[in-house]
Amino acid sequence: MGNKEILTLCTLILVGIGRFSLAQTTPVYERYASTWAIGEDHKFDNKQVSTNNLPTGLKAKKGEIDMLIPETNAFIVRENGNAYIKLYLVNMTIKELSVPRQDATVGGITSEVYVDGKWKLLQAKIGASCGNSYWTMSLKSNHYIYLEIENPIRQGSQQVLYRVGFKTATHDVVSNPINIPITPELLALAGTKIPSISD
Repeated sequence: MGNKEILTLCTLILVGIGRFSLAQTTPVYERYASTWAIGEDHKFDNKQVSTNNLPTGLKAKKGEIDMLIPETNAFIVRENGNAYIKLYLVNMTIKELSVPRQDATVGGITSEVYVDGKWKLLQAKIGASCGNSYWTMSLKSNHYIYLEIENPIRQGSQQVLYRVGFKTATHDVVSNPINIPITPELLALAGTKIPSISD
């Protein structure tokens, strides 16, 4: 075998390895979701609102941190086609709540679906590569912030229960569940490890 043939063979092997590697690490982007602290007026101003102004039908538990999803009209589709689910992070305690932030988004958020009699992890947040992106927001007592979690899973043939979790060093909160449509392919991934986007 000559040098040219050896070079060709090596090239084919490297290309094959590269393709195999790519196939093994290609992320399923529906498993990553950012939660935007956008404000109900969509001004990204981190506006905190008194719990006296919670929308009708939303009931937060006194003395607790709550994550609430509206029972009706929970889904939003923007003109550009992006879809979201409404969330309300509510502080009904007497202390301020430290909320991990990453630019205009909130950290510590995951989503789960109810499959085979148990709650399984579906989505997590993508981390930031820039350390300056991280900061902490103080949510005042008896106040809430309005959030929107990305909802790339709105189209699907299977209805499942869905909920959102919020976890910090001091709190572990889950929202009320709602029904959401999901594809069988994405549902099959629930409960499996979500790889880092940089893996």
